Amino acid sequence: MNLSRSQRSTSSASSSKKIGSKKSGVASSSRAETSARKTSVKSSASQPGAEQIALRAYFIAERRRSLGIDGDETSDWIAAEKELLAELRAK
Repeated sequence: MNLSRSQRSTSSASSSKKIGSKKSGVASSSRAETSARKTSVKSSASQPGAEQIALRAYFIAERRRSLGIDGDETSDWIAAEKELLAELRAK
């Protein structure tokens, strides 16, 4: 290859930066992500998360309102928790 001196130094400097950043950042973040995934799998298997409960409570509230049944957000939240826990136990 016929590269000028500046082109050679630029390409070799950028490739060494890429290699250096891969070595330092990827290994530690991969370990952290893997342990975080394991933790989230364990906790999600035993109890539903707040997002899951909120979504289920929303649908319970929508159903309750469409049927004209009295209730409030707290009762919807509690019903959602009970439903999700029952589903987890059934599995």
